[in-house]
Amino acid sequence: MQDTKTQIQITKAHPLFGAEVRGMDLMQQQDPEVYDQLRNALAEYGVLVIKDQGHLNDEGQIEFCRGFGNLQTSITLHREDTDRRMKRDELTDLSNVYASGNRIAADDTRRLLQLPGRLWHSDNSFRSPPGLFTFLHARVVPPEGGDTQFADMRAAYDALDDDMKARLKGLEVIHSLGWSREQVGAPPMSPKEKENLPDTVQPLVRIHPTTGRHSLYLSSHGRDVVGMDVAEGRALLAQLTEFATQDKFVLTHKWTAGDFVVWDNRCTMHRATPFPEEKYQRDMRRTSVEDTQAAVAA
Repeated sequence: MQDTKTQIQITKAHPLFGAEVRGMDLMQQQDPEVYDQLRNALAEYGVLVIKDQGHLNDEGQIEFCRGFGNLQTSITLHREDTDRRMKRDELTDLSNVYASGNRIAADDTRRLLQLPGRLWHSDNSFRSPPGLFTFLHARVVPPEGGDTQFADMRAAYDALDDDMKARLKGLEVIHSLGWSREQVGAPPMSPKEKENLPDTVQPLVRIHPTTGRHSLYLSSHGRDVVGMDVAEGRALLAQLTEFATQDKFVLTHKWTAGDFVVWDNRCTMHRATPFPEEKYQRDMRRTSVEDTQAAVAA
């Protein structure tokens, strides 16, 4: 599709979901019509890769993202045992470099806190309100590894048999930041994190308010199914996650410096893949917009 006024070109990237966007300069102020077009594209494709944004700075990223809603502050603000490289509270640093430019050791607390990102998850599902859209800007990328994979939770739900869909109806899940860290041996939640980021309860199936499509709302933060035996509930969540992340539902994005990727957390999951950290630098800046409404249980 192409908008003749804004000259934005949107090209589908995968048989199920995902699209590449060209013809934008995110450092420029965007018209409301552009935001409407991008929201509609996100509702259709779930993931947008906006190319050629190497000149985008932190302030430009924040101002562009404000057009989509209220920005969430970074959860790294609740850690007192690490230093923040980012100057703005809205930015989350997903990098392996210090402010000096030197690489961070793999066993540095900052990097260990990023380990849960390698699990399939939906951003900020442990917060209230949860994450709506996530925006990730690539400043420096390694020449190998470090891809981000996305899974289409709408297509996964559609592929479930009728018995499973009936079983999932009305189920709710407790989401916990501490749980995702526990699974990968990352540092536990600090007292300040526990105070400011308590567990939340989210529906296991959501209905997209724009498209009306059902989707699984899964995440590595999802710990227990409300009202279900712990072992049974966790087995169900593991079964669904394995089903929903089959290759046919997955899009792998290989980063180029300057890529700016946006995704809808209500209908996708994602994960980071490792890269040779002892050899290369990776500099990524994330912002996120909070959901505008309580999750709608199906």
